[in-house]
Amino acid sequence: MRNRPESRGRARRWRRIGAVMVVVCAVGAAGLYWLGALLSADCVVRPDSEAVSPTGEWRAVVYARDCGATTSAATHVSIVPHRDGAPREPGNVLVADHDHRPVPADAVGGPRVTVTWIGADRLRVVRPPHARVFRAEAKVGEVTVSHVRVSG
Repeated sequence: MRNRPESRGRARRWRRIGAVMVVVCAVGAAGLYWLGALLSADCVVRPDSEAVSPTGEWRAVVYARDCGATTSAATHVSIVPHRDGAPREPGNVLVADHDHRPVPADAVGGPRVTVTWIGADRLRVVRPPHARVFRAEAKVGEVTVSHVRVSG
């Protein structure tokens, strides 16, 4: 039995659609793979300073976190349990950068930030006024945080 020209055309069209779907799925899978690799890439963490709470339960850690050429140098501050190691994730208290301004020669990362415990559950974070802030939490767990901008 001979195939009719229109049924051959339909079959050809479905083969093309199938081929296109395979290519789209392959490209999508490759894109998701590379996106996952970028998002999970190890960031370099350079500790700058830290302060232990008066009770010894917490540490406020100031560090630079560098995740490659597509991100700017940023200063992070995290409150972590005293026995924990250095934070690897973005700061849970503060994340700030220089906002494209000139960077001091001695800068480890982003703007210079200092932390001081002013009570068992109160932390003061001091940063320069030019810092571009991406995160500034007023409370982390039981710790209340005050953010102060000072020139210099």
